[in-house]
Amino acid sequence: MRHGATLMGYYTNVIECYQLSCKLSYMKNMKINRINNLPMNKDTYALRTVVVNLIREAKNGGANLPWIGVRIGTQTSKHKNVLGCAVMKADKLWITLDAIHLGADTLRNIVFHEIAHAVYGTEHDESCPLMQSALNTILNKEDCLKHLLKYQQ
Repeated sequence: MRHGATLMGYYTNVIECYQLSCKLSYMKNMKINRINNLPMNKDTYALRTVVVNLIREAKNGGANLPWIGVRIGTQTSKHKNVLGCAVMKADKLWITLDAIHLGADTLRNIVFHEIAHAVYGTEHDESCPLMQSALNTILNKEDCLKHLLKYQQ
């Protein structure tokens, strides 16, 4: 098994093998070693807007959120299983193109998961479908919000 890969039973679909987040202790100018930032242009900005709209959705649903820095990128060659990353309690997150291309509901799960890391400092919790270390369950909009709000202090 590759370093950093997540093993959760038998793989019945490709989504299960993705790791949702990574803990980062070093961050400078919104760059990390697991995701290569895409250059900001009109296409990247449009993708970033999709993620920002999900953050607004959480905020409009009652989450007390600060401004959150968002970057879009691609996984590095050593971290092919990463869909998103966040700096714990630092209000910064990264989402990969792969995550965006998985669809709206899956992306919502990933973004809300990373918000919980970035804003609330929430660790992985295998008993919570939103905060599991691997994406095993796709929650609907209401359930995503319900689980995110329980981590708000």
